Amino acid sequence: MKIFYYYHISKTGGTSVLNFFNYIVENMANCVLYDYNDWDKLGSEPKEIDLDKVLALGDDKYDYIFIHHHHGYHGLAKYKDYLVKKKIELSNSGHTMKIFTTIRDIVPFNNSRINYLINTDRWVGTVHDFLKNKIHFNIQTKYLLNNWHGEWSYKNQEISLQNIDELNEVIDLFLNISQLSKFLKAFSDYFNLNYDDYDTKSNNTTHHISFSKHSTQLLRNNDLDCYLLEKYSNDNYETFFENI
Repeated sequence: MKIFYYYHISKTGGTSVLNFFNYIVENMANCVLYDYNDWDKLGSEPKEIDLDKVLALGDDKYDYIFIHHHHGYHGLAKYKDYLVKKKIELSNSGHTMKIFTTIRDIVPFNNSRINYLINTDRWVGTVHDFLKNKIHFNIQTKYLLNNWHGEWSYKNQEISLQNIDELNEVIDLFLNISQLSKFLKAFSDYFNLNYDDYDTKSNNTTHHISFSKHSTQLLRNNDLDCYLLEKYSNDNYETFFENI
C-alpha cells in the first residue's frame, strides 16, 4: 500500500493537485481518494481526520490511497507526531507514505489571495489596509501549522521558525508551484498514465490590484513565509518518487 498525502494551502495550486488525484482514481484500479475539505461547513472548531480508519481500510482494499487535506480540519502542528510515527509503522510493514505540500513565492501568493478575497466579497479595503492588518501576515505558515476552519484561532507570535523546522520532520516535499506542472507530469509518468491537464491552471483568479509596488513591505510582513520559502522550497521533486 502506498499513500500520497497532500496538504493543501489555499492559492498554491491545490485544485490542480486534487484534479490530478481524481484522474488517477478514475483511471486506475485499487485506488481511493479521501477528500478532507469542508469549505461549505466551516465552523469555529476544527474537525478531526481519522487516519487510523483510513489506513486500516486501505490495507485490505487498496494499493494506493490519496489524501487531500484542506479547509475545516486541524493543521499539521496537530498531526505531526502522529504522522512521523505512522510513517515508521507503515515502512516496517512494507508500506509507504509520502507527504507533500505546495508553497508559493510571497508576492504572487498575496496577489492571488487578496484578489480572491475581493472577488468573493470577503475583503473590502485598499492595499494599504491589507498591509497593516496582521491577520494577513504569514498566511502560508499559518495554513501549514493550524489550517483554516472558519477563523484564525491564534496570534501571530504563536507561530515561529521552530514550528516550521519541525514540519520538515514529516513533510517529504515542499514544492514551489513554479514546478507544479513538471511535478504532475512526473507523477503521471510514475503511474504510466498520459495525463493531459498537468499544465492547466484549475483555479484562476481575476486580478484587480497588485502588490508589485509594495513588495518590500510585503516581504517584511511575511518574514516566516520568507523563511519557509528560502529554506524548504524544493525544485528537486524527482527525489519524491524514490523508494516508493
